[in-house]
Amino acid sequence: MEAPSTPSDAEQSLLRWLDSEPADAVEDDLAALRARMHDAFGGTAAGPATSDALLCALAERMGDIGGRLRPLLLARQLPVDVPLFEANEQLCVLALDVATAVSAAAGRAGRARPGGGAELCEYAIGVVTEIFVLSALAAAAPPAGTWRLAHDFAAHHEVAKAAADDPLRCAYLRLLAVAVAQPEGLTGREIAWLYDFLDARVLGAAVLARGTGDTSASAWWIDLGADLGPQSVARRPAPSESVLGGDLWSFNPRPMAQKLGECIEWVTARMTAAELAGMQGEVESLDAEEALFPPGLSPLETVALLRRLRSHWMAAPVRGQPRRQHQYVVQVGIGLQSVWDLGSGGRDDPALLQEWMVLNESPGGLAIMSVAGVRGEIEAGGALALRRKPEQAWSVCIVRWVRSDCPGQVEVGLQIIGQSFHPVMVGFRGRAVQQLSPALALPIMEPLRRHPAMLAVAGTYASRRFVFVRGTQTVYVAQARALGLDLQTPSVELFQYEIDPYPI
Repeated sequence: MEAPSTPSDAEQSLLRWLDSEPADAVEDDLAALRARMHDAFGGTAAGPATSDALLCALAERMGDIGGRLRPLLLARQLPVDVPLFEANEQLCVLALDVATAVSAAAGRAGRARPGGGAELCEYAIGVVTEIFVLSALAAAAPPAGTWRLAHDFAAHHEVAKAAADDPLRCAYLRLLAVAVAQPEGLTGREIAWLYDFLDARVLGAAVLARGTGDTSASAWWIDLGADLGPQSVARRPAPSESVLGGDLWSFNPRPMAQKLGECIEWVTARMTAAELAGMQGEVESLDAEEALFPPGLSPLETVALLRRLRSHWMAAPVRGQPRRQHQYVVQVGIGLQSVWDLGSGGRDDPALLQEWMVLNESPGGLAIMSVAGVRGEIEAGGALALRRKPEQAWSVCIVRWVRSDCPGQVEVGLQIIGQSFHPVMVGFRGRAVQQLSPALALPIMEPLRRHPAMLAVAGTYASRRFVFVRGTQTVYVAQARALGLDLQTPSVELFQYEIDPYPI
């Protein structure tokens, strides 16, 4: 057996520093870590001679810094501030180097003795998971090589053959499950919650197998030799292994979607019981009886997220219309309240208007990019209105995804839900009149919507019957009947309605 190498003075100094208390400021701790790693390893990553103890200590410090960066990222609106974005990017690059070294060490330990390196394996996949989480919270792509390392790890440890509750299999499946759920379409709070929520109870139902025999609408294929996440069979059929020169796996999350149905029923029942008791459903009331859900989301947000996950996992979304490349400037109002104010004011308020650049568009949506900074909160599921010229009507949109590959810059994908709107106040039966909420009354939009609709703040919809007030030259009051929720996000909800001829 080869004797373990003796750590150098620089490595011993690094190990002593890692055993000490971290700096109070996360930026200072990260800068010190980078400097000491450069002293210990030079311009390269940790090599085969690096001791397992040092690699584990590095992985633990990466996790500690990542855990301190998470609340900072969650507290910032997109795009993330340049210093924080760069610090997060630097940590992800360092973490990828460490994860690669730890994974290699785990492989060497496994070859030396059966079952060896199990602890190193957990460290390696834990660091990789942290990279994906931090990248998603910043709406950025993970560093180049992250997916390839995850696939190498899965192939080496044959997670496709492992038991359903195997920790390594679940860790890899968690990365796949979040990737096919389109994390760019989730808020930061939803992303953090989802990584905590997904465990063997849900992940154990997923189908992961060698080959690409599954061609259903919910199937995804994985090229183990590529630095790519899972690819949808519905969007792009899997190539043959002879073309790629590597192994292909198939992943089907549909059984997980069926598991989510049970979770949705459980939360809905607790919410109904709380409403009947005259209480507000809190997060604590969800996990007090059973440890099913992590904290971080309200019951309403939990149900909305689980329903969207179930939709994505049942069948991969496919774009129905191609987008054409365009470049022109539009005026944008961000947030339902800002859009409501723009519609109710007699003239435009410059403080509510911003200029963005359109990148591409289709009949049902478009992609825009910030060109002069962002004022207001941009997040997936939020409301936004835009127009090309001041004399044109506002088009109301829902933010479908957010990407920020460069510091200070953000790209947003939009779905158009209304070609115009009227600002109104809505009040639902069973609630006090003082609880009237601002909403946007949207016209019929054939063929997607055969009735007029309301876009309101999430949680406004409370019963079938409601009244709305529209103030124009004269005040217009109407009684209406909701036809059910069409869309629900953490920020807003959309429901169609019809005028109710029967008085309440």
